Parts: sequence; structure tokens; C-alpha cells
Amino acid sequence: MGIITFSGVSSATYGIQVERPPEYETPEREYDVTPIPGRNGDIVQDNGSYKNVNRAYEIAIGSLEKTYTSMAKDIGVWLHSSPGYRRLEDSYEPDYFRFAMYKEGNVLSNLHQHAGRTKINFNCKPQRYLKTGETAIIASTTPKVIANPTNQIALPLIRVKGSGAGVLNVGGFTVTISSITSYIDIDSEVQDAYSASTTNLNLYVTLSKGYPKLIPGNNTITFSGGITSVEVTPRWWTI
Repeated sequence: MGIITFSGVSSATYGIQVERPPEYETPEREYDVTPIPGRNGDIVQDNGSYKNVNRAYEIAIGSLEKTYTSMAKDIGVWLHSSPGYRRLEDSYEPDYFRFAMYKEGNVLSNLHQHAGRTKINFNCKPQRYLKTGETAIIASTTPKVIANPTNQIALPLIRVKGSGAGVLNVGGFTVTISSITSYIDIDSEVQDAYSASTTNLNLYVTLSKGYPKLIPGNNTITFSGGITSVEVTPRWWTI
């Protein structure tokens, strides 16, 4: 029996059985396509991004202890309890997770008041994140080489520890920090610098080429000045 975990809650909690595994949907690339009168072929601009994908599960529920109405209510509460994007995992791709939202209504068939079937559809961001990318890679000496195992550019969370001023190099990206007190987080995904998840520290950070990225292949990490160590949570992903 397949398991779905959405927003930290397992489908097994509600006695849900996945009757059919989800199909694998590849995201559509974002292009701006402009036809030019009198010219063969369209002008294509690659926006460097992908559109959302759908992940659908055909499920069944059944219980002699619960009524059809109570089971249908439980499923609705589970799916709609967390607005916006939430973490989605399943047992069919145990090494990956996605960010998904559930915004649909659905119809649950009634089988003799104690069972039912339906199809639930999650609207997912195009990234399939590797769970290995959630583990921080520690650089306590310089240089440190981090290998991106995917063909996609990753946007890491980098925790810089030390005191005073320092310079961090991530591949071709240079981060100059004028003041560090204990640590500072450089978040390339949300493009923010902070500590304790609340204190804005962008004033103390200068970026040579924007927020650091981890390109496919090897990325060399170096640091100097008051920086004593760096922790890189890479956030590897693929499509």
C-alpha cells in the first residue's frame, strides 16, 4: 500500500489506501514565443523556469468502525488544513519531496456507507527536491569542494559562522560580510540575509554577482577574514 505524507501528516492516519500510483509528469519549460511577420520561425526567449505540475493519486477508504461521512470529513480536513504550499512526499519516490498545494474540492463515492473512492490532485512546484540536499555540508577549512549531483542550479542556504568581517567565495560568487556576530544566514532561494530567522542582516552583506548558486558539477568554497566555518544546505533538485 502506498503512503502519501502531506504537510507532515501521513495518509495512513486516515486509513487511506492508494489504489493506483501517480503518473510522472514532466514540467513545461517557460518560454516567451514571438512570431515575426515575414520571418520564418518564431523568436524564442527562455525564461529559465518551469511551470507547475499535477500529482494525482487514486485512493480508497474503508472502515467498519467509521461511517462514510466521518471518513470523508477527515480527508477534507487533512487536505485543506494547510493553505499554500506544503511538503508532499510519497512512498513511490522515497528519495525526493515536493512542495504542493491542495486547492480543489473532490467527490468521494459512497460504497455501502463504510467505504469510498476518489482522486486527489496536488498542484506542485516543478522541483523534485533530493532529501540528501537537506543535510548541511560543513566547511571548517578552506578550500572545500561541493559537488552538485544534478543538472540543475541549486539555491543553497549558507550559514556563515565567525566574528567581525570576512569574505566568502562560492564558485564564481563572492559575498563580502562587514560584520558577523556568531553567525549569519545567506538564503539564495528567498534572497535574504538574516539570523535567528527574523533579524534582517542585508545591510552587512555585499554580493558581487547576486546570491550564491551551486552549478552542476564541482563548486569550490573558500573563506577568509573573521569567518571560521561555513555550513551549506544545498537544496539539490531535479525535474
